[in-house]
Amino acid sequence: MKQQLNLFFHALQFYSRIPAGKIDYSEENLAQSIRYFPLVGSVVGIVGASVFMLFMLVFSQGVSVTAALISMIAVTGALHEDGVSDFFDGFGGAYTRERILEIMKDSHVGAYGVISLVLLLLAKFSLLTSITPEKVPLVLIAAHTSSRFVAVALMKSSSYARTENSKSAHSRLSLSRTTVVTAFVFGVLPLVFIPPLVSAVAAIVYAIILFALKHYVEKKIGGFTGDVLGTLQQFCEIAFYLVYTALISII
Repeated sequence: MKQQLNLFFHALQFYSRIPAGKIDYSEENLAQSIRYFPLVGSVVGIVGASVFMLFMLVFSQGVSVTAALISMIAVTGALHEDGVSDFFDGFGGAYTRERILEIMKDSHVGAYGVISLVLLLLAKFSLLTSITPEKVPLVLIAAHTSSRFVAVALMKSSSYARTENSKSAHSRLSLSRTTVVTAFVFGVLPLVFIPPLVSAVAAIVYAIILFALKHYVEKKIGGFTGDVLGTLQQFCEIAFYLVYTALISII
């Protein structure tokens, strides 16, 4: 139990800004902690859901959604949104593998990155404000949790593209079956509160996004990076909102 708590705190410290206290850090522990990546997503979703419900006591749904989005970005330190920005700057602004990786590692943000972030946040806002207010908290938790398992699936099925050290270098270590199964269990648990049809269609859409992005990045750079993982998570999160809004009216 102590080791599992240590792994969870590894995940919490790496994938969020929530203080995790003193941990027995190692790259191997960080790689194993990926099993709790979806659980960290649940924590992020719960924070957003709590802020949303609190603001709904006084403000409109639009203001409440905005506050929830800000809170979740603050909790993660914009880790995944930064990945989206770097992804579009890299793949949109270069053609060779070396140049793409170089741009994605650069801390500067280009036009592709800025535009992608604006559209990303606009999509989230428009979709979440179109959902019945009492359902938004469950949708936030389910989307943030399940979308992070798709990133785990990419780590398991592909290879890390960089050879030099980076903050995501632990991703090059092979994931054990226990890690993947644990991540899957945590990833699907919140879906029990979502209509089965929505969950089923979302799973299909997740698989399509995973296959398409995996094929694309392997062709371009030979595998994934931390920015690719963040982009995949954000794509799947928005896909969940989109599927929910499309199907909930006919269920």
